Order: sequence, then structure tokens, then C-alpha cells
Amino acid sequence: MKKDIWTISDIDDLTGKVFLVTGANSGIGYEAAKVFASKGALVIMGCRNLEKANKAKQDIVNEFPNSLLDIIQLDLASFKSIKLFTDKVLEKYKKLDVLLNNAGIMTVPYGSTEDGLERQTGVNHFGHYYLTMNLVELVNKTEDSRIVNIASIAHKYGNIKKNTFHYEKGKRYSKMKAYAQSKLANLLFTYKLKQKLEKQNSKITVLAAHPGVSKTNLGSHIKTGSIKWIQRTLTLVIQSQDRGALPGIRACTDKNVISGQYYGPSSLFEFKGNPVVVKSTRRSHKQELQDMLWTESVRITRLDLHL
Repeated sequence: MKKDIWTISDIDDLTGKVFLVTGANSGIGYEAAKVFASKGALVIMGCRNLEKANKAKQDIVNEFPNSLLDIIQLDLASFKSIKLFTDKVLEKYKKLDVLLNNAGIMTVPYGSTEDGLERQTGVNHFGHYYLTMNLVELVNKTEDSRIVNIASIAHKYGNIKKNTFHYEKGKRYSKMKAYAQSKLANLLFTYKLKQKLEKQNSKITVLAAHPGVSKTNLGSHIKTGSIKWIQRTLTLVIQSQDRGALPGIRACTDKNVISGQYYGPSSLFEFKGNPVVVKSTRRSHKQELQDMLWTESVRITRLDLHL
């Protein structure tokens, strides 16, 4: 059996295509934006911090002088900011070939989004749901378009509990449980979105991916402290952020993808390796959980899928 080895050299020329990457100024979002730009795509960089975004843009241009990059400010912790962002995208662009919902936060202290949601689920799921619903018509009218959601192996430990979606002062809180819930939500959203788009006869391809264990700034709030064995173990399994970006990049560009697929690293418990199709948990495929999350997403954002 032929081993599935995919690299960025397998990507066709992307000239004329428009890609949107949230969190494009750092980590795997930065690596993805750089690859797309290097292949000729115009990349919309949705970033909260404009200073960091401009630095990232300059770094890409220094490496690939012909890069087409458009920074638009985006704070996924604010529906108001998301709406301003999507309004600008819809005003400037008549097509959107790929929407890569990449940005995220991980194990941050308990807090609230601008709209009163628990921060991790609020940013990682509800922010991207709101953004997607505002842009889905543009994606839908673009031929051979895709929506790709970045999840995590942490989804395997996640549960969905709607009573935790809103911030409540003084409530007991587990940073890791909240993160795992938000990443499970990314997959539940992916699979339900695929179903709903197909029922409306949309040709949008919907996929998910995860980066394995990658060296980015996402885990800056994890305090290993005296737990030295965790630090030693991570040095054995961690991969560079450019390698961690490959599953998402493949989901965005591979001509042979099938809607509903989930990409991740190929080896060592999906911690690292070549980008391949992997399996998510049975819980992520539970219809009742997908339905509940969608219902709550509609209630909270007041947006549903209408093409």
C-alpha cells in the first residue's frame, strides 16, 4: 500500500483565488497564510492585533515579494467586531474560495467575551460560527469553495454542556475542560454544517483539521512549572509550527478531499507526522449533540444558515 505523503509542492498554482485566514499573524495561521500567498492566492488576514499583523505581513513579503495580503482587523471575542470585519470583506470581495477558521485561544483564565460568553468556547466556536454565517453566501457563490475548521486532538476529552456557554462570575472553571469543549464544538459544527449545506444543495466542501502537538504560542497559558516530565515528553513529540500547519493547508488545497473529512498528523497518536485523513471521536458524530450545538449557536448569534 502506497504511503500517503503530501507536501506543499503538491499544491497547484492558486493565482486568482481568495483565501481568508483568521489568526493569520502567528502560529499555524501565519504558516498557512504564507503558503497560500507563495502559491499566488490573495490572502485576507483576519487579525486582532494590527501591529503583529503588519509585522507578519512584512515577513511574508520579505520571503515572497509578490505576495497579495490584505489585513482586516478581527476580534473573535466580539460579534460587533466580527460584523464589521465581514461587512468589509463583503464590500471588497466578490468571491471567497477558502475560509480557514483557524484562530483560537487555549487554557486562558476564566473570562467573558464582549457578548457574555465563556471566552474559549466564545472565541473558538461561537465567534467562528458567527463569522461563517455572515460569509457563507459569498463562499457559496464561489465555484469549488471550501470552509475548513481547525480543531484539536483535545476534542477527544471534550463534552458539550450548554450551561457552560455563558460566563458566570464565581463559577468553578476548568481551563482544559473548556478548551476541550470548544474543540469538540469545532467538529460538531463542521459535520452539522456539511449536512445543512447539502440539504440546501450547496457545493461548498466542509472539512476540519488539527495540527497535532505543534510549537506555537497557543499554549502560553499552560503552566507546567515543576511538572518536568511533561516538558521532557513534549520535546520528544512536538513538531514545528510549519509542520503543524500542513493538515489545515492540505484540507484547504488538496484537489482530492471529500467533504466531511478530518485531517491530522499521521503518527504517534496524531501528535506529529504527515498530513492525512484521521478519525474524530464517536461523540463528535452524535447527531443529538450536533443539533443541540447548532440550536444554541442560532439562539446566541441570531444567525442561521439561509442560502
